Amino acid sequence: MKNLRNPFFNWEKLEWIVVDENIRRKQIWMGNIMHVLVEIKAGAAAPIHRHPHEQSGYILQGALKVTVENYEKILKAGEGYLVPPNVPHGVVVIGDTDALIFDTFTPVRQDFLK
Repeated sequence: MKNLRNPFFNWEKLEWIVVDENIRRKQIWMGNIMHVLVEIKAGAAAPIHRHPHEQSGYILQGALKVTVENYEKILKAGEGYLVPPNVPHGVVVIGDTDALIFDTFTPVRQDFLK
């Protein structure tokens, strides 16, 4: 949840940050890179949005309909996506399983630190 003073971490020991009733996250960062573990409840969404950060996402659990600009695809565990800066994107969790996503951002999402 805070900038690392130790180069090692354990996701299990980091606290969840509640974004809303359907989304929560854990995050670590240093310098210009941020890793975020995001959990989204089944049937919920991270609506279309954009930000000036580069983003990569890797699906650890569940299935998602992922939209990146004019592209749309159903992704499941083991698959991922890339989002250039300022490109509209969003996800909708499909099925009955909550989604778990490993996101990486550069530069660090300062809005996540507030």
